[in-house]
Amino acid sequence: MVDEKLRQLLSPVRIASLTLRNRVFVPGHTTNFGLHNEPTARLAAYHAERARGGVGLIITEAIRVHPTSAGRSISLGAFTDACVPAYQRVTDAVHEHGARIFAQIMHAGRQANGDATRTAAWSSSPVAWAAGAHVPHAMGRHDLATVVAAFAAAARRMRRSGFDGLEVHAGHGHLLQQFLSPHTNRRDDDYGGSLANRMRLTREVLDAVHAATDLPVGLRISADEFLPGGLDPDAMVEIVARLRADHPLAYVHVSHSAYHGSWSLATQMADMSFGHAPFRHHAARFSREFPDLPVLAVCRLDSLPEAAELIAAGEADLLGLARPHIADPHLVRKAAEGRQHETRSCLACNQGCIARVEASLPITCVVNPEVGVEREWASARRRPVPARRV
Repeated sequence: MVDEKLRQLLSPVRIASLTLRNRVFVPGHTTNFGLHNEPTARLAAYHAERARGGVGLIITEAIRVHPTSAGRSISLGAFTDACVPAYQRVTDAVHEHGARIFAQIMHAGRQANGDATRTAAWSSSPVAWAAGAHVPHAMGRHDLATVVAAFAAAARRMRRSGFDGLEVHAGHGHLLQQFLSPHTNRRDDDYGGSLANRMRLTREVLDAVHAATDLPVGLRISADEFLPGGLDPDAMVEIVARLRADHPLAYVHVSHSAYHGSWSLATQMADMSFGHAPFRHHAARFSREFPDLPVLAVCRLDSLPEAAELIAAGEADLLGLARPHIADPHLVRKAAEGRQHETRSCLACNQGCIARVEASLPITCVVNPEVGVEREWASARRRPVPARRV
């Protein structure tokens, strides 16, 4: 039996012109399954398994729009047209199992230390993200135009690759947030100072992306940077309201934090020291402020019943479960079939996922040995079991 709250969570929902089979999505999370900044068969199989498990929408990990954001060769990028066939294999694998897939496009800004490309990291101002980190290059007019053009080019490539939509990442302390935030933006030109100026690059990116493709475009934000003098929910509500006034946003994906060497970064993948759904109030705020805009909620939503509570309370329209889908890619299907008791639960230990990402290693999971080797496990299951000798 499926209770009423779960039934609502598992009901179809529309994003722009698209219908998703349910309100559960896999949010973007780094896997380090790339090679030469392109997706691999390993990544396609990873996402295909989550689609087969019943999720309605998958949002890719961050796809870097320009080589200055690459950071390392195992990250994903969309630097040239040559990447299209590799991404097409990912979208085909997901569509085969009935899910939709959006491409998250971004520039990491000051976090991309340039080791992979032998270039300086780019940012709004020469402010390092942590003590001892590289001091980034303050972008000039040519750099800004280059990034805007790169977002547009990436959007076109993702459209050709078969993605159903795009998510522009303006949160988690990445480049667009570095311009939006007074904590990092110390500029005194047209891209700094007033809120209108600090929003200028994000506006130009959205303009370019919308001009480049007809795909639905959502926006990922950090509702609170948790930094002194940084962005807070009041500021982000105003920013979203201004952006909505002249950009047809398909949704707002409400996260939190900044990539900063402080407690702020520790909240981004909230571990077991945090309580359940500790940041749900952020999504609820945006749902109240923008009742006609789909709101996506994320972070430490550990189970479908917990996610269903936010839907029932009107605090969000779609719920993102990243680590629970790493632990059990079939949690949606099991719930729909009344087998939720069979779900393999995430521990929020962060050992196999984010700890390995920070070490530039492919993700694993302490409760799911199949992560990243889905093809091999599927092949092993197809092999006949040898007859036992008596």
